[in-house]
Amino acid sequence: MAIDLTDKVCLITGADEGIGFGITRGFLKRGAKVAAGLLNPDKFAARAAPALTVAMDVTKPEQIEAAVAQVVAHFGRIDVLINNAGIYPRCPADEMTYADFEKVREINLDGTWRCCLAVIPHFKKQGSGIIINTGSITLRAGLANLSHYESTKGAIVGITRGLARDLGKFGVRVNCLHLGAIQTEGELRLGSDQDALIKTLEARQCLSGRLTPDTIEPSFAFFASNESGDITGQCLTVDRGWVHE
Repeated sequence: MAIDLTDKVCLITGADEGIGFGITRGFLKRGAKVAAGLLNPDKFAARAAPALTVAMDVTKPEQIEAAVAQVVAHFGRIDVLINNAGIYPRCPADEMTYADFEKVREINLDGTWRCCLAVIPHFKKQGSGIIINTGSITLRAGLANLSHYESTKGAIVGITRGLARDLGKFGVRVNCLHLGAIQTEGELRLGSDQDALIKTLEARQCLSGRLTPDTIEPSFAFFASNESGDITGQCLTVDRGWVHE
């Protein structure tokens, strides 16, 4: 049976492209009322109508607060926050400046935390709400040149578990998806050798083939749905069997 998200109001950060855009498109097909948090709303509107588009640079607390307020004013409530906005520039640790580290932290970690804080008052007032954070298998795989990125994803696990404990009494659930190697526009812009990457993945994954924004969308939909109502404080790995607990 298809996962039904009819009339659930969902705010998705980093929806300009890649994972966020794939979730936006999939959730609209499932009947959700979607607000797409964007860096460039003017360039996006035609791509995922009828999503509500909101300006949302997660490094700017005032934009986050304004975006959440806009969603609530437009739809009358907010049911689901998906913290997807993030960056993953490669850099060896011994060449990394503190400014490099700080930029990744500000978007990936601080942005996630600020977005959570912005929706919590609305969730408490409603007596319900769902937060889905985006993690990464790099936290456990320990890939080279991503120590700054991996550190933010580790902290997001802490946020997930801590908020689940703090907010459960208000009917709020908080979970995290650890994602594997996903083929997105961002990856292709990095200029990586796709043939070599596929060979690497084939050697590591239990299942062959690439993850895409469309194939991981159902996992986000599950956590956003009533079917996952007994699950909170958990991290689910979606990586075609690359890493194991």
